Amino acid sequence: MRDVELYQQLLGLAAPWTVGRIELSVEGERVDIWVEHAPEVRWPCPECGTLLPVYDHSEEGEWRHLDSCQFKTFLHARAPRIECPRHGTRQVKLPWAEARSRFTLLFERLAIDVLQEATVRGATRILRISWDEAWHLIERAVKRGLQAKDKRVPARLGVEEKAISKWARFITLVCDLEASTIEYVAAARRMESLDGYFLSFSAAEPEGIRAIAMDMWPPYISSALRHVPGARDKIVFDPYHIMSYMNEAVDEVRKREHRE
Repeated sequence: MRDVELYQQLLGLAAPWTVGRIELSVEGERVDIWVEHAPEVRWPCPECGTLLPVYDHSEEGEWRHLDSCQFKTFLHARAPRIECPRHGTRQVKLPWAEARSRFTLLFERLAIDVLQEATVRGATRILRISWDEAWHLIERAVKRGLQAKDKRVPARLGVEEKAISKWARFITLVCDLEASTIEYVAAARRMESLDGYFLSFSAAEPEGIRAIAMDMWPPYISSALRHVPGARDKIVFDPYHIMSYMNEAVDEVRKREHRE
């Protein structure tokens, strides 16, 4: 079997896409594959599906694919664009990669499997990708998961801040306490950080929230009071912070009495 036919099968390409040429660099330990499409093809608009002729092509893109033995493998192609009367100029969907990704779907699938079994740093060594590329793949996987997830308002929420660096940088987490899942992540720990979660629902949907567990951080309290009907009776302060504040108060009284 010729090399182009082999990679045609390995990549799972179907008409109108075909493998045009392949270059092997033993010194560079990489394989480069150029993918082409047949002429006179009408392409569906990615927005409405209307079949339209090619308007032009984008600049040549490169996508990292699964390794060929020990060699890194890259796909190259100029994606066709169409000019839709309703939606304007759009790039057509490519069968091997999602929009704005620099990795093929098969590589992303492997990368997520590896990242679930190893640390991020360990995965970068196995996959031979950078730290930033690994986090980019994680963010894309999380986005896909959230899009596939049924939208619902959990009955019992947990709101928590989490330090992500020694320089007091925080993120806000919203959890479904019954399903033990993270529902929302936002930067910082301001009122606006939590507002973003509640604003993702209609004005009536937060009425289904029965309890919100949180610490005594005023911005979180203000956000809940603003967006959740009856929040004053639904906010539950977690025991850890209650005991922490009580211990601090008792300690202050003890120090004062000792001085006196």
